[in-house]
Amino acid sequence: MKKRKYRWYKVLDIAKSISFGKRMFLIYIIGGIIPFVIATFYISQQSRNLILEQNKKAQQEEVALIGSSIEESMEVATDVGKQIYSDAAVRNIITKIAQKEYKDTDEFTQDCVSMQFIDKYLEYYKEEIYDIKIYVKNRTIASNRYFSYSGGGDIKKLNWYLPTCYRNGESYWSYFFDETKSENVIQLTRSIQDSSGKTIAVLAVRLNPERTVKKVIKRTDNSVLVYGPDDVIATNFEITNDNDFLIANLNSYRKNLGTQKVVNGISEYLVTYQKIYPDDTGSCYTIVRVQSSRALLVDFNKTNLISIVTVLLGLMMSIFLILLFSNLFGHRIKKLREQMHLVAVGRYKEVEPIDGTDEAAELYQELEQMMQDIQKLTTKVVDEQVQKEKLHTKQKEVEFKMLASQINPHFLYNTLETIRMKAKINKEPEIEELVKKLAKIMRRNIQVGDQMVSLQSEITLIEDYLVIQNYRFGDRIHSKVIVDDNVDTSIMVIPLIMQPFVENAFAHGLESKENDGYLEVHVMQKERDIEIQIKDNGAGMNYYTLGKIRKALREGIHSENDHIGINNVNQRITILYGEPYGVSIRSEEGKGTCITICFPAEIPQEIQKYI
Repeated sequence: MKKRKYRWYKVLDIAKSISFGKRMFLIYIIGGIIPFVIATFYISQQSRNLILEQNKKAQQEEVALIGSSIEESMEVATDVGKQIYSDAAVRNIITKIAQKEYKDTDEFTQDCVSMQFIDKYLEYYKEEIYDIKIYVKNRTIASNRYFSYSGGGDIKKLNWYLPTCYRNGESYWSYFFDETKSENVIQLTRSIQDSSGKTIAVLAVRLNPERTVKKVIKRTDNSVLVYGPDDVIATNFEITNDNDFLIANLNSYRKNLGTQKVVNGISEYLVTYQKIYPDDTGSCYTIVRVQSSRALLVDFNKTNLISIVTVLLGLMMSIFLILLFSNLFGHRIKKLREQMHLVAVGRYKEVEPIDGTDEAAELYQELEQMMQDIQKLTTKVVDEQVQKEKLHTKQKEVEFKMLASQINPHFLYNTLETIRMKAKINKEPEIEELVKKLAKIMRRNIQVGDQMVSLQSEITLIEDYLVIQNYRFGDRIHSKVIVDDNVDTSIMVIPLIMQPFVENAFAHGLESKENDGYLEVHVMQKERDIEIQIKDNGAGMNYYTLGKIRKALREGIHSENDHIGINNVNQRITILYGEPYGVSIRSEEGKGTCITICFPAEIPQEIQKYI
């Protein structure tokens, strides 16, 4: 621990030994350039990540839009396939055509007239579906826009025919190469069985390539539509052995929509994909968009390079300026130090002024003022010594006069006791009691200090004070002190907590009443707090005066006619017990005033040391 502390002191000593100019340059490097470089690097990285993230979101939205279009077409195809498959009349027609042996084409054409409902489907759903074809094994039919022969061996080699037959009428999603369009199209197929369960026909509903396949390949970015794990339906770029890794791991992507970072050697790609599951059979179409991270960041890297060059030029310029100004200011500081040395050794005539209005010039002005003050002080040393002796003599005289003007409190108490005894001898019990109460009040007020006193002693003080006031006002003012039974009067409180308010009640509220004056001091306990209410039916206060007093209590300033301590009592309570406690006032002009003093019934431990 001591070694670490020693090292810190050593570092501080080294820092103190560096000149002012070099210190300014070092502070600029540590506090300016290094944080700036770190911040620039951090902002550059964050901007790069932000661009990639924004691009990722944009690509996902575009891929999701294409996927939504394909899913809508698939839903239409599913509904059309279900309607055709479920229509008993249509199944009878297809069964008839599949099993009938035709002698000529006209007979077959005549039977196909009932299949014209397919043209209505194609017309109504032309945006989603471009072809509906039924494959049958009847050699006697002629292929037309509704039917096609499926008995040859070539059709069984297609990737969709046999899996469709095996599903016994359930939907099967795949793709079909349309030779007329020279492109793959997405299709839904369902097998149609006769009453014995033998497949007699296969229904194929093919989606419109404009809303499916072509939406993928028309993208400017590298895009591909994949069926299953890696069967490419359509692509707008050439997939070779060098880039087949981009779609090789599609099955490992768990989310239906997302973006994966793919690294191959030194190249980095962002692969955005959406998986489309048209049914619960496991068939999956995946839309994939591939972007090179380097290509995405080309513009950013150019802008970033320009920014870095600009920052470097700015840093070089700032270093030149900081060196220039630090040397200039260091020279002025050095000159100021030289002038201070001349003042320190008393060579005032050799001091040269420092021009300008900067800190060095201001310090020189203070130095010049100090030099003048020193000269003035030097010339007044003898006079001050003489004045000091005179002041000492005068002070002794004042102290003597102050001692002579003081009245010994014991003399005052003895005099009051003498008056009380005279009243007692002369059988004046009222005068005797008044003097006795007055002596107790004066003794208490004189002896009170910062120490806390019991609540009972404060109540006794108020009771003595009210006895004197009752003799003074007679029947004009009636007063009483009420202490609830649940109040612990042994609790310690700050001294003179009630007297200022009782005095103000008489002085400002009740003295003007000719009769029926009333003053009540009520000490009560509410839960964990003690409240003292001092109520009178005196003159009261108007709203303006009450507002001034409340503001004075709230802001801790003395209001007008504050007597000897209303604000002081509130401040002492607030400081001692905290903000929730203190003094509050309610008053109405012509109806009286109510003072509420609130403090805790149990003294907190942190202030018990003051008791």
